[in-house]
Amino acid sequence: MSLLHPPAGFPAHLVFFWPLIWCQVLLLRAAVRAAYGSGVQYHWSVSPNGRVFLTSIDWMPSQKTERRALTPSPYFNDRLAAACDGRAAAPDYASLQVPAGVPVLAAPMRQPMSARPRTQDLPLPET
Repeated sequence: MSLLHPPAGFPAHLVFFWPLIWCQVLLLRAAVRAAYGSGVQYHWSVSPNGRVFLTSIDWMPSQKTERRALTPSPYFNDRLAAACDGRAAAPDYASLQVPAGVPVLAAPMRQPMSARPRTQDLPLPET
């Protein structure tokens, strides 16, 4: 298999486009080497329209273990992960610690009328 000679068993209707397909194979090889390192065994195929795609990557025992950055996470994003593992069930303020010496359930102090907020000055809520 080279630029001028397609591999054995190559579809006859794509032989004319083999130089373009060969360029796609070279780009696929460069992408696999950049992502997984050199020496990784991979298999490619050609669609009936002449597109080259990756069919499988074989990990051999002699190679290093898989890179963590290349393994997909079990959840799509962090909010979904928080909803599934229970972090989103309680609000964030529930995990705050009360400093020592502060009474937790202190009785509310009576404020004079001048110190209370005036609700007449507040705008109406949007509905």
